[in-house]
Amino acid sequence: RFWADGGGTTTPPGHWNRAASDELIEGAYNPLRTARVYAYLNMALMDAGISCWDTKTHYFYPRPAQTIANFRTLLGTPNFPSYTSGHSTFSASAAAVLSHFFPQRAASFNAMAKEASESRIYGGIHYRFDCEAGLTTGAKIGEYVLKAAKADGGE
Repeated sequence: RFWADGGGTTTPPGHWNRAASDELIEGAYNPLRTARVYAYLNMALMDAGISCWDTKTHYFYPRPAQTIANFRTLLGTPNFPSYTSGHSTFSASAAAVLSHFFPQRAASFNAMAKEASESRIYGGIHYRFDCEAGLTTGAKIGEYVLKAAKADGGE
């Protein structure tokens, strides 16, 4: 339920902005570094959303509850296609970016991304291949955004 992120919640990007905020506050980062972390994190999250929803509308793949008779989810069935998983795509892109800025927490961020992804399978909202594709795509988006971060001279 922690990763449910239904209507009226902070949604998956909000979870990752909260994680960034916790790290920035704990490390007492200056305003410039803080803005930089948020900028690259949210660039990755926006690109993840665009990529994921472009894929969803292209393939228009049904969710488990739409293909398995009498199947019920724990959290309801979102009203958009299954493939790829938004939680997985958002989470892997965010984990990549935050791992760059907070390398001491990389293992934790990657574990969070995996947990967010698997929560969608356990909740009955996605197939495993939706989530695996989302994690792969999200990681590539994070890498792409980090190329920009490394090239801008702010390191």
